[in-house]
Amino acid sequence: MHSVLIVDDEIRFCDSLKFLLDSEGYQIDTANSGEQAFRSLRQQAYSVALVDINLPDINGNRIAARIVNEHPKTAVIMLTGTPTVDNAVESLRQGVFDYLRKPCSPELLIRTVARSIQHKQLKQDLHNSEKRFRQLAQATWEGIIIYENGKLLQANSQLCTMFGYKESELLGKQVFDVLLDRKSIRAMVMPEYPDSIGPFQARGVKKSGSTFPVEIRGKQIDYQGRQVQVAAVRDVTANETALREKIQLMKKLTDAQRMESIGLMASSVAHDLNNIMSGIITYPELLLMDLGEDFKYREELLMIRDAGKRAAAVVNDLLIVARGATCKKEVQDVKAMLSSYLNSVEFNEITRRYPDIKIIPRLEGELQSISCSAMHFSKSIVNLVNNAAESIQTRGQIILASKNVRFDSPYHGYETIEPGEYVMISVEDDGAGISEQDITRIFSPFYSKKMMGRSGTGLGLAVVWNTMHDHGGFVDVVSTNKGSQFFLYFPVDRNGVYQPGQLSSTISHYHGNGQKILVVDDQQNQREIARRLLSRLGYHPFTVSSGEEAIEFIKKSPVDLVLLDMLMDPGINGCETYQQIIKFAPGQKAIITSGYSSIEDIQRAMDLGISQFIKKPYSLHEIAQALKLEIGTDHLTT
Repeated sequence: MHSVLIVDDEIRFCDSLKFLLDSEGYQIDTANSGEQAFRSLRQQAYSVALVDINLPDINGNRIAARIVNEHPKTAVIMLTGTPTVDNAVESLRQGVFDYLRKPCSPELLIRTVARSIQHKQLKQDLHNSEKRFRQLAQATWEGIIIYENGKLLQANSQLCTMFGYKESELLGKQVFDVLLDRKSIRAMVMPEYPDSIGPFQARGVKKSGSTFPVEIRGKQIDYQGRQVQVAAVRDVTANETALREKIQLMKKLTDAQRMESIGLMASSVAHDLNNIMSGIITYPELLLMDLGEDFKYREELLMIRDAGKRAAAVVNDLLIVARGATCKKEVQDVKAMLSSYLNSVEFNEITRRYPDIKIIPRLEGELQSISCSAMHFSKSIVNLVNNAAESIQTRGQIILASKNVRFDSPYHGYETIEPGEYVMISVEDDGAGISEQDITRIFSPFYSKKMMGRSGTGLGLAVVWNTMHDHGGFVDVVSTNKGSQFFLYFPVDRNGVYQPGQLSSTISHYHGNGQKILVVDDQQNQREIARRLLSRLGYHPFTVSSGEEAIEFIKKSPVDLVLLDMLMDPGINGCETYQQIIKFAPGQKAIITSGYSSIEDIQRAMDLGISQFIKKPYSLHEIAQALKLEIGTDHLTT
């Protein structure tokens, strides 16, 4: 049973965490100060320590540093109700496993605790591997030969077994010409004594012709009244295997640490950075609405807006890779989404950049519905088509195909695909293909052949991989020197019903009719952006800076809809605000917005009855569409 130490001065919070983790089978102790925590640690070893960053006697980061140094087998998870980038960076420097904002969802906390234990186990496995490596290096199961001027005089049974010969087959022969690849012989160190021979490394050659690594140490000895040589030959295949295992474990550990670092930093800054991007994207749109097509700096304004969108997309890619996709999933028509891509700006851009590459769609007539995030689905297709075009570069073709498939038994491809019904999307190119050494690493976020500054962030395939597994799907890859083919398998959803939207592309279609909208956001610039957008769309906006203010406002002045920021500091978050509002205003319509929210946050909002989620930075069209879907134009609060 794993034990957990909760270090927090809020007794009720400790009790709630203790109840939650007790139910998961953990043994729980609590401490309400740093000194209490150190006393507990002296008395017992813990698998995990959950440490509040603000304690009455000792700062949480100092506690974390001491635990990391004095109790290396204990994983440390920091908790805070007021997260900052500085605190996140300092915690990372101290060696903590993760950095969570209070309150966090039970699922996230339980998953993080479990991952921290797995992470420590991985480090312990690495330590055990190193210990095993040292033991193998000292093994004494060696072959022994006695020889004179290179001719074998005697060999023990271990050597004969090692090389597959009978002793009689080797007697009198130049043994090293038979047993070793002479070109591979390398001195390891200088001989320790004048009568020493070696040690050497070489490739041993078995009777069958196969080779394996050996180490050889020898000495001059007296044998039947004359000076001869004796050598110990050690099969070090196990050493070589252990070394490879050690390298793989170190690589996995390094990648895990890098991913945790990326996730910690990306989620820490995503909320603030996407808020900043909102102004860069939204204000050019507002200006362009008032300026004519012949305005002198129209192109520059479009460039500013598009640059903001690209920056926001990079942040989103980092979040997908580090924390998983965070958009809600709805039943979708796959053929409609593919058709939309073939008429998109991204498709037109790729055909403009590569005019000699022909993109051929082969879409099956009747495709089953799937439950997915349309944005992440489209992002995956865009990334695969872009990669295919970059692989071809000059003249060639890309085939975008789709069909329904069914597996009655596991299919073993790039990964094992479980039995079931799927909608398969494939992107095939006739480019140069992917080498054997590269194909095993193409989905890693730390591997890329992109040219810096010319062809994106290099996270495209990592985004595809994370998106597919977040959707319960699978990826397969086939590649030769004549091209590559990527297959995406999305599970069929037979329970949901696809409901096509009836949305217009003309902004005038989304104008409101004076409905009252309450904007709740802790950032003044975000409130101002929303206020201007809503006013331009014909709504009557009000703004407040916290969930608490929103509750009091609605008690006095009912509104048609609340536009809620998910994460607000200080005070209660968007879900908590809405939960309290519907106690006295049942059925209150609301839309959640956020620069960064976890899957758990979004699911909680949906469980409360909020159906619309808009990711910041949002555009004029996105907010207009969401409002149109949620309240229409025919209702006014009096």
